[in-house]
Amino acid sequence: MRHPPLTTNPIAASPELESRLIGAGLCAASAFGFATLSIFGKLAFAEGLSMAGFLSLRFSGAALLLLIALGIRMGRAVIPERRLLVPLFLLGALGYFTQSAFYFLGLQRIPASLSSVLLYVYPAFVALNVWILEGRRPSPLELGAIALALIGAAFTAGPWEALAGGGPDLLGVLFVLGAAAGYGIYIVISNRYVHRAGALVSTAWISLGASVSYGLAGGLTHSWVVPLTARAGGLLVGLVLLSTILPLATFFAGMRRVGPTAASLLSTLEPVFTIALAAVVLQEALTGAQWFGGALILSAVVLLNLPPRRPSG
Repeated sequence: MRHPPLTTNPIAASPELESRLIGAGLCAASAFGFATLSIFGKLAFAEGLSMAGFLSLRFSGAALLLLIALGIRMGRAVIPERRLLVPLFLLGALGYFTQSAFYFLGLQRIPASLSSVLLYVYPAFVALNVWILEGRRPSPLELGAIALALIGAAFTAGPWEALAGGGPDLLGVLFVLGAAAGYGIYIVISNRYVHRAGALVSTAWISLGASVSYGLAGGLTHSWVVPLTARAGGLLVGLVLLSTILPLATFFAGMRRVGPTAASLLSTLEPVFTIALAAVVLQEALTGAQWFGGALILSAVVLLNLPPRRPSG
């Protein structure tokens, strides 16, 4: 009988465990990167950048860097066939443009920490959309998670306080919940195309579509504003590299090591990181009811990402 080699480093004795730990770290880094988006957004608004201005440059910068990097690695394969290219471009120009516009309209009116927590209602909308569009009835566990997410959203948003003249701005809350609903629809539709073109190639063309829409919207409404200052330039670099390229690259690298379920669960660290960053950078703080509602929302996300039970026997 062979005995395992003696070692003082238990991780070194298990390459699979080491790979999963690295993968978990990469997914956590991805969550941190995405968490910076709301913070950079708040700072960009405060610096005088318009939504159309900084989002068109964010998406165009991300698309350009991704297409260059993927083009070097993949050659002409970075341009998918027309029956994939057109839907991917439209997913960005219509779908992602719309849901991100709702999110940043909300972000202008309510705290970044609150926006991030409310956006995480989107897995419940995904489950509802799959039920409506594809006819797959949610399991009792999924239905319970959907109810938990909606109850959590109610506690987090505090609509009774907003109607009484206190609490968060009700229109801002509705914008962010609209973004979550739109993102739920976007995920269900994009699932038909993204896996065929590849995640990073799809992201590049979706980002390009979103950048074109934001550029056109800013030009047509005369709302494309980007001050020529060093601080504005630094914020744009942060939006492209820290909030877009870094989290995308680390998420897919991490998912290859830990699998999609664990990667999705680790991504729920995003609102936690956002709350921490908002407290440090923006001096924001959630109320007790919002903490409770946020905990319900994240619990629902965990339940919706659990692997389905296999029938026994």
